[in-house]
Amino acid sequence: MIKYKQKILEQARSEGVQVTALREQVLDIVLQQQGVIKAYTVLAQMQQSSDGVVAPPTAYRALDFWAERGVLHKVAAVNGYVLCSHARHECDNHCHGSATEAHHSAFILVCTECGTVDEQTLGQEWNALREAVAETGFMLKEEHVVLTGVCNQCQEKKKKKRK
Repeated sequence: MIKYKQKILEQARSEGVQVTALREQVLDIVLQQQGVIKAYTVLAQMQQSSDGVVAPPTAYRALDFWAERGVLHKVAAVNGYVLCSHARHECDNHCHGSATEAHHSAFILVCTECGTVDEQTLGQEWNALREAVAETGFMLKEEHVVLTGVCNQCQEKKKKKRK
């Protein structure tokens, strides 16, 4: 986790953005999360390590900061955030170089039973879609599609319960 955190912090600083102690604290929290990251979960963890009260907008602003950097995907369909799969591995040739560039394209699969997230990066399929959209004059704001359903593990659990 420390290696990924350092890579993320270096990238943010190279973009000239300020990484405050609070933003770094939120980064630490999200790097430890699995699946869908809820703002109130982050807020609760922030309050555990704080002497005072941490207001909800504080957590949301920090989460949005990391979403703008491409570390998180903000996913309205699940009312939360998802850690970008690229935040947890070394990637030089397919990750974005700055927040102003388009982030990689992905299908984000979210299990509605357990909250597990699986991010599938797309290549030529997304390029074709992007070109078709551009021909209409529409500019994409986000380049990921969220699909919700039930993961294989949850399906297997249901099958075992029925037996």
